[in-house]
Amino acid sequence: MVFSKHTAQAAREGFRARLEQAGERKAAELRARLEQAAGSVSEDVLDAVRWLYANSPLSDLANYDFDLFLSGARHGVFLRESSPFARDLPEELFLNYVLHIRVNEEELCDCRRLFFDQLWDRVKPLSPRDAVIEVNYWNAEQVMYQSTDERTISALGACQSGYGRCGEESAFGVNAFRSVGIPARQIYTPRWAHCDDNHAWVEVWCDGGWHFLGACEPEEVLDKGWFTNASSRAMLIHSRCFGKPAREEEVISKVGMANFLNNLKLYAVTKKLTVAVRDGAGAPVEGAQVSFGILNYSNIFPAAVMTTGPEGTVSLTCGLGSISVHVKKDGVFCERTVYVPDQDTVEIVLRQDEPALDTWEDFAAIAPKDQIVNGARPTEEQRELCRRKTAGANEKREARVAAMFDEGRTRAAVEKYGYSREIYDLLYESRGNGARLLDFLEDETFSAREKEAVLLTLSKKDRRDVDPEILKEALALSREYREACGELFYPYVVCPRVLHEPLEKNRQFILDYFTREEKEAFRAEPRRVWAYIQENIGFDGSIEYGQIVTRPMGALTVKNASPLSQKILFAAVCRALGIPARVNPVDRQAEYWQEGAFRPVEPREQGGGAIIFEKGSGESWQYFPDFSLGLLADGEYQSLDLTQEKWEGNELRTAAKGGEYRVITDNRLPNGSLYASRYHFRLADGETKRVRLHKHQANLSEMLDNFALDEFQVSDGDGRTVLGSELTGGKAVLLWLEEGMEPTEHILNEMLEQAEDFRNLPADIVFLVRGKEALENAKLRQVLETFPRVRVLYDSFVPNVETIARRMYVDHEKLPLIVVTSGRLNAVYACSGYNVGSGDMIVKICHLS
Repeated sequence: MVFSKHTAQAAREGFRARLEQAGERKAAELRARLEQAAGSVSEDVLDAVRWLYANSPLSDLANYDFDLFLSGARHGVFLRESSPFARDLPEELFLNYVLHIRVNEEELCDCRRLFFDQLWDRVKPLSPRDAVIEVNYWNAEQVMYQSTDERTISALGACQSGYGRCGEESAFGVNAFRSVGIPARQIYTPRWAHCDDNHAWVEVWCDGGWHFLGACEPEEVLDKGWFTNASSRAMLIHSRCFGKPAREEEVISKVGMANFLNNLKLYAVTKKLTVAVRDGAGAPVEGAQVSFGILNYSNIFPAAVMTTGPEGTVSLTCGLGSISVHVKKDGVFCERTVYVPDQDTVEIVLRQDEPALDTWEDFAAIAPKDQIVNGARPTEEQRELCRRKTAGANEKREARVAAMFDEGRTRAAVEKYGYSREIYDLLYESRGNGARLLDFLEDETFSAREKEAVLLTLSKKDRRDVDPEILKEALALSREYREACGELFYPYVVCPRVLHEPLEKNRQFILDYFTREEKEAFRAEPRRVWAYIQENIGFDGSIEYGQIVTRPMGALTVKNASPLSQKILFAAVCRALGIPARVNPVDRQAEYWQEGAFRPVEPREQGGGAIIFEKGSGESWQYFPDFSLGLLADGEYQSLDLTQEKWEGNELRTAAKGGEYRVITDNRLPNGSLYASRYHFRLADGETKRVRLHKHQANLSEMLDNFALDEFQVSDGDGRTVLGSELTGGKAVLLWLEEGMEPTEHILNEMLEQAEDFRNLPADIVFLVRGKEALENAKLRQVLETFPRVRVLYDSFVPNVETIARRMYVDHEKLPLIVVTSGRLNAVYACSGYNVGSGDMIVKICHLS
């Protein structure tokens, strides 16, 4: 037997419970499919199927076919029996981190056997550690980093695209490791403490413990990634487990079927912080919700949420920086900012916060110091080997991606059917999905205008993985509504995309699902669609995972869907019936078109008021990251999305209803900490409130820190190697310049404008350029003539710019990179790209003692 008796019994009981939750129609289908499979697979495979269903969100049962679960179960049992990496694993590791087909919120796909077939010959003779390293080189041959939208594409979609954002790279990587039997999980810092961002990577289990690595970013050693230093400054790092976590894991939140596990100890110096909630008489408060928040993008993000027990306490292992603690129960709430190094236990008396109104309150959020606790240091030989192998992986990936585009066939189709240049570019960007889209564009069932119009309603990511059969169904079943809907026809009737849900063929299913009388009633009054959904589709969050959308067919089948999934269902039903509909991208209200406007299915609260933000002339304020606005609801400030609002001169106006509001602004210092301010106010219905934005300023000395740089090499004009330790023997300013580009021109102009300051600068000045041809640039020559003391050295910029910029926590993709050092390989300040006043900042820093 592959499974213990306890696990097999639990899987069977859990599967029976899941069938009861699935509704009669889906339950009958799954019973029949399982009975059919019993004739061709072992009981172990059937138990694996049952375990997967029992330990997956109900939305996975609703959204995906039985064959996906069966394939995952077959491959998992095969690995347990055949893979040396999986054969002797503790059962809980095998179940949660090899067998399970879900990683996080990605679209699921049947990829494990495919990945195994490509990887097995490369890894089967290797030790577990060497196999991990080899798999990650294969990962790099398939996928690289590129920013994309918030929908998480499937592992196959990422592979066929050749790129993905970090969450997609890591979900792909985890699937690759699991495909050969290596336990793996996606690791997330929900928000960094030292910069406005987040990140995801991978942990693998080998040699008796968990080890980290960058997804699709190979190294010759484990426990190394560009984020090694950054993760040592995190306040919280977590992973998700959809099965039963190991006893030693620290569960910090539970969201439906997903347990959030605290993984910080592998990366950073930590401390256990206890929050004790008391009432006014000093007695413990049981059942209070305690949220631990990280200030990021001027918004307090709830990174862990727990509930107090009979003792009135919760505890969190966290980093040595500032964390926001928010407590609420029965409509009463309070919030404190805690600097963790100063506290072991925080006692909070649960009484209503009464913030000062109409005044700015300055506060600080201190980022943890840079203290690596678990970082491997490869030898120079390993570094060079990694560079060569990574270059080879990049070449393979680039060649594979280049072969995806059939230029001849694309040009022929565009010319034959009269498609626009936009379609040509779209096919180029569609990567591995290009051939399927070309088949669609060459299908003469539909006119070229129809096919082009529907394709242009989709996002770039959709075009990389959409099944053209979805588009054909949408066009075929919508044609009769074209004239009545006018310009709304393609974006709000034909388009299969409502928000960020995975796409599916659902039009015919929806039309067959409802009776003729129901469809006529819905067309006559679209609000009846919403009434039907509210009456017939519920939501039990305990058997779901809120970040996954239950697609329309699944929602109608299992009759369980999140509030957002219900809104997507509303739009999908309306569109199938020829009613233009959408989910409003700003406030996520379900809306339908009637009498010349989109109407919400639920009446919006009409306050008739407004908030006008004001800024000073020349000031730059951006909503997320510079400021945010929150409205008090259910004991918490819910951040509003004002990213679509535009500044008009020095004012930004947004409509607002009456209520209690909080504005947060922040000022990210070069050392990673935040100087922030908050402003509370009340708004009456119909009132207009003006808020002059304010930023908490810092002294220069508070902005600096000490960062140890790794040794690096550049060269002089004769090709001789110059070490970074030689350049930084004392105070020095190192500038990696991109001659002729505007950001570099700006800093050079500032140097010329402050010529006397830079002539007397108490620091060496070193310009680093890619080659001697840079010296032909007129502006650079002018600066060098003005400052003969400047030393010019040469560097390819790879890997130095990325390595040093990441070490200094600035954007490695922006030049110039400016680094100020105070001694041998010790940097105190850095910036990248053009920042107003960089020259003045350099002068001031260099004059500090």
